[in-house]
Amino acid sequence: MRISSRLESDHLELDQLFEQVWASLETGECADVFQRLDLFWARLAMHIRAEHRCLFPAIRTIPKGPEGILEMFDELRNDHEFFMTELARAIEAMRLTFSFGNEAETIAIVRVILVQVKERLKIHNRIEEDRIYPLVNDGSLELAAVRELAIGIEKELNNYPQRFVQGGR
Repeated sequence: MRISSRLESDHLELDQLFEQVWASLETGECADVFQRLDLFWARLAMHIRAEHRCLFPAIRTIPKGPEGILEMFDELRNDHEFFMTELARAIEAMRLTFSFGNEAETIAIVRVILVQVKERLKIHNRIEEDRIYPLVNDGSLELAAVRELAIGIEKELNNYPQRFVQGGR
């Protein structure tokens, strides 16, 4: 599978996980919302890690990268920080619900956060898929570098946090 296809496929998987979070949110089952939100957050972190550790450094090695690529990386990193920070806020809100109650208020807060994440994620993914991912398929990278990149990305996308691995907590 081409690197761009693999990363786009991961975007689709993340979209499906997000929809599961949203469906749980609609039922108001806080424990289910928390579990699904935690998985989505972890999976998005895995995707972001693959981009930061593997994809972005590889693209930086392209001798004549596209104009404005460094600024684009800065924007994407800002988005990544936004996603992780906001999802952490949502998870913390869910955690506090278990201690202090007020589920309706928490669900409302989490809903607002998730709407913001979803809107920004949609634009963010389009930028990556249209302007970043194609750079690894256009022949600018050596074949060996593409192979190494594919292996690194696959490793990061399969590197689940211990709490999601069988035998984890």
